[in-house]
Amino acid sequence: MKNEYDYLNDVKMDFEVYENEMKKENTEMKKGKMSVRKIAVIAACAAAVAITGTAFASGYVTKIVKSINTGHNMMIQTDDTGMEWEIPEKLSGKFYDKDGNELNSITYGMTYGDLYDKDGKQYDEASLAQMFIDSGYADSMDIRVDVSKDNGTKIPYDDERIKVYTSLDEFGADLSFDLKVPEYVPDGYSFLYGNGFRDDDGAMSGNYATLTYSNGKETFSIHERVINDETAYETSTNENVTEMLINGCTAAVSDHEIMWEQNGVSITVISGSSNVTGDELLKVAESIK
Repeated sequence: MKNEYDYLNDVKMDFEVYENEMKKENTEMKKGKMSVRKIAVIAACAAAVAITGTAFASGYVTKIVKSINTGHNMMIQTDDTGMEWEIPEKLSGKFYDKDGNELNSITYGMTYGDLYDKDGKQYDEASLAQMFIDSGYADSMDIRVDVSKDNGTKIPYDDERIKVYTSLDEFGADLSFDLKVPEYVPDGYSFLYGNGFRDDDGAMSGNYATLTYSNGKETFSIHERVINDETAYETSTNENVTEMLINGCTAAVSDHEIMWEQNGVSITVISGSSNVTGDELLKVAESIK
C-alpha cells in the first residue's frame, strides 16, 4: 500500500516515461507556480516502505497492472513484488539487518522494524526520522521530517509553505472553490484541522485543501483541489484498483484510497493511520456532496 500522507501519495509523472518518473513516488507534486513542499511525516508512518518511495527509490522500474482515469487525474495499480530500492549514498552505512549485515537496498515489504543501526539497535519511527535529519538527506530532498509522536490529536504549525486551520468556515473563505466536507464520518471521528498551501510568495494558493479527521488516536484525510492543468496528477498503489461511481462520477477505488472528480474539484479520501478502510471509506466518500 502506498503511504497516504498528504499527499505523499500524489505523484506528478509523464505516463509515457513512467520508468523514470516512478522514482518520485510518495512525493508531493511540484507544478507550475505551485511549489508544494514535500513532507515526510515519518513519525506517523507504520513501515519503511512508506518512506522508500521518497528516500530509497533509485533506479527501479515497477510493473503497471492497470490504470483508471477519473477524467483529469489517474490512479495506477502497480506490482512492486520483489522490487528493491537502493539506499542512497548519503544514507550509506545507516541500515543493517538483525544479524548485523549492512543493507545496500530495501526490499519491498520491509518495515522499519526490519532496520537496525550499526550498533544493532532497532529503528523506531522517531529514531528513523532523526537519522534522516542527521544525514542531511531531508534537507537535500526538501523533506520536512517530524520526529514527534503523533497520537492522532497533534495539529501541525504554520510554516512558509503550509497554513493550518481549525475552523472550516475560515478555511473555506480562503479557498477558490467551495470546500466539500463529508456528511458521514465514522463513530468517534471529528474534524481536527485543515491545511492549505502557500505559493512561492507566501500567499495562499486557494486551489488546494486537506482535511484531517481524528478519533484521538488515528486520523484519515480528505484532499481537494481545483481541476485545471496545473493541479492534474497521477497516483499509484499496489492494492487492487477498481472503477465505480461516486455520486454519479467515475472513481478509482482501492481499499485505502478513493479518488474522483465532481463539480470542478478533484477529491481523494485516504485512510491515513486509521482503520477507516474499505466500505467505511466508501461511506465517507459517498457522503461528500
